[in-house]
Order: sequence, then C-alpha cells, then structure tokens
Amino acid sequence: MTVIDYDSKPNKTIFYLSALLYKYIKTTCKDFEEARKYFKSKFLDSDMMFYYSMDWLYLIGKIKEIKEGVIICD
Repeated sequence: MTVIDYDSKPNKTIFYLSALLYKYIKTTCKDFEEARKYFKSKFLDSDMMFYYSMDWLYLIGKIKEIKEGVIICD
C-alpha cells in the first residue's frame, strides 16, 4: 500500500502546486489573501493544500515570513 502516490496525479502534488504558487507570488502578487484566492481558483479549491504549499515553501526557504498579510520571499 502506498501512502503518497505521486504518479497517479502529479499535478495535484504539494511540490507541483507549491512551484506554481511560488511563481505566482514572485511575479505577480505578494498579498497573502490574493494568493490564496488565486490558488483556489486556478489550481485546487482547497484551503488545506494552499496552506500545505505555503508551509512547504517556508520549510525550503522560499518564503521568509508573512508580515501584515504581505508575503516576503527569498
């Protein structure tokens, strides 16, 4: 039994979604709420996956902090 199956739906993995979210944050938007709305409308309508993606970006050092709703990147 596989706990995480990366092959069946690779476009739904946290790694892929985090990369798309990071690209959007770096090029277009630094506002947390706008990034959340964009993520839910374009990629996956899931707050949980948005927060997991944000956590992943923080853990790998791409997001430094969120201060007053503004995302500060590397």
